[in-house]
Amino acid sequence: MRMKLSRKGLLAQIIKPEFDALSDRSTVQWKTDDLKALGVIAGDEQFNRTTLKNRLIVTKKLHNFKMESSTRFAVHVGQFKEIVLQMETIGEPLDETRQLVLLLGSLTDEYRMISTVLENTPTMTLAYAIQALSSVDASDESSSAHQKAFVAKKSYDKRRFNGK
Repeated sequence: MRMKLSRKGLLAQIIKPEFDALSDRSTVQWKTDDLKALGVIAGDEQFNRTTLKNRLIVTKKLHNFKMESSTRFAVHVGQFKEIVLQMETIGEPLDETRQLVLLLGSLTDEYRMISTVLENTPTMTLAYAIQALSSVDASDESSSAHQKAFVAKKSYDKRRFNGK
């Protein structure tokens, strides 16, 4: 909220100035800016209302959330965290265990083995799972680049050894 008000030049309306005696809050400009700041705050509250429609849209987005095969894991986690934040905004926060279950369930088949290992780990946290899955994604990238390097350097000599 502070960033939004700052971008609109209205941050002074919500922050108490150090020299209160020097700031004149009775001017027309101050009152106009104060009303603008109130409008920004009220508009943001209106946008984040917990209406049934908003709850349905965000919940549906969460339940239909699946990783695309071409998507990098870091991008997928960013999208997941955004949906979790939207759930908190509408008043439906997800605890860490539920987030972990939903994240592991949204992954593609290439993460199935590591997901099974993570599911069977007794004291699993969301942060640890994200770190482990990120390292798998990074190692897959480096091994595929390594394989491409070997393929590019591969050359065949058509001359044969005659044994003499």
